[in-house]
Amino acid sequence: MRNIVFKLYLLFFLIITFGLAPETIIGQTLNTQQNSIISASEKLIFSNPNEAIKIAIQLSKNENNSNFERAEINYILSKAYLIKGDNNNSLKTLFASKSCESQLSNFEKNDILISKIKILRELSLDKEAKKLIKTAERHSEFIVDSNEKQLVKKAILVEKARFLYKEHQFSKGLQLLLNQEQANATIDSSDLELSIKVLLGDFYVKQKDFVSAEKYYKAVYSITTNQKNQNLYQKVFALSGLADVCFFRKEHNKGLMILKEALLYSQNLQNIYLQEMIIRQLNVNYLAINDTLNYKISNANFIQLQSKIEIVEQEAVNSAYNLISKQYVDHYQLKISKYDKFLTNIFLFIILIIIVFSTIFVKYSQRLKNLNELVKYLQITKTNLTKIHLEKKQEHKKAIILKETEEQILNKLKKFEHSKRFLNKDFSLAILAGQLDTNTKYLSEIINSHYHMNFNTYINRLRINYIVEKLKTDPNFIKYRISYLAENCGFASHSSFATVFKAITGLTPVKFIEFLNSEEKISEE
Repeated sequence: MRNIVFKLYLLFFLIITFGLAPETIIGQTLNTQQNSIISASEKLIFSNPNEAIKIAIQLSKNENNSNFERAEINYILSKAYLIKGDNNNSLKTLFASKSCESQLSNFEKNDILISKIKILRELSLDKEAKKLIKTAERHSEFIVDSNEKQLVKKAILVEKARFLYKEHQFSKGLQLLLNQEQANATIDSSDLELSIKVLLGDFYVKQKDFVSAEKYYKAVYSITTNQKNQNLYQKVFALSGLADVCFFRKEHNKGLMILKEALLYSQNLQNIYLQEMIIRQLNVNYLAINDTLNYKISNANFIQLQSKIEIVEQEAVNSAYNLISKQYVDHYQLKISKYDKFLTNIFLFIILIIIVFSTIFVKYSQRLKNLNELVKYLQITKTNLTKIHLEKKQEHKKAIILKETEEQILNKLKKFEHSKRFLNKDFSLAILAGQLDTNTKYLSEIINSHYHMNFNTYINRLRINYIVEKLKTDPNFIKYRISYLAENCGFASHSSFATVFKAITGLTPVKFIEFLNSEEKISEE
């Protein structure tokens, strides 16, 4: 009560002494309070993103917000959504920041670019992500503050290292990060420095240097534990890495304890991607110690999360395409504004025609699922599906997808079939669409019309053909357990592998291996 009275006296004194209008003083006080709330919500991003989002949304409802405050609130929202794993809303907020980008510092503008790169990379839109890396490199040169410039360059370097990791260039990526770490020997608890340490641990795991990997993971765990607002996001990755080290050392019970702690933090963040990652590791450890009961419970949760992630990923990929397309349109509109009105109208008309035709193609593609004749399935001994041929209904195809577009996607599919990307357990229709620079509806329709099967069947056939060829050509594979064969060709469980294998080959994996063994004995005789 005394504090309130004192503040009122102080307010009265300022009005009398300096002749300030009461509304001016009150407005300044409210602005100061709002700025402190914005700052507080920013500190919650890595420890409690949901709370940060609630605060930012509440602040955004204030009609008196300046352009700068709106920009800052959008900036916080995009970061918090990213940590929560809500890529769709994060992307929308990041692209919405364009309208008030002039109010942000060059450092914050580059940080927004880097956030976009992270999301596009996660959605396997690598081409667009790498374009943004080049843009960020150019824009970083406009940052005046040397410390901020160094931070941005470091963040760009980390994204380059992540692409090297994704492309299995582990030695190159590790050396890139080690050079950066040696240049900065000070202890830093920022999210960027923690992510560098986690990524170094990941590279060392791939290099089978578990001692070095453990050192970096433990360093991140220790730093985050001692923080006032713990960076739970990086802490989960550090615990996941430590669990990997335990798995390779066959310390499965210890790994399970670590993963349960990580799962708790990922649930606090409500990040389904982190939860799926941790539960997948739990499944592998339960299988390793033959804990069937806990595996079944955990695997049921894993399947539910995968279904959610597939829906969320498709939404995010479609949003990304729409937002990037709109950005390109806006960019072209800005360019053509330099010309006279006639040329402007011509370009706008062309863009309108493209949008209209694109909309028509998308609508018609939904009705294309059952319009093709029966497909001739590729023989089991072949490793790809390129020889599958169907008689197509030309009158329907021409009304739906341009022939050139269709041939481009089919050529890319043939190249994909010769790769081993389909062995990734987390592979989905959205990821493949991103890698082929198309959308999920086009890709799904072309797979249906040319291979007479849905996406899941298509991927499963590639995986089974791959493992069959391995069994026939590599004698070591016949000696492996069925669970290893399932994991090696991208299946999440032994049971699903066995079911699909029998559906395609007509034999169970065990019977198929017995058949190969008998053939080998006959050939030796």
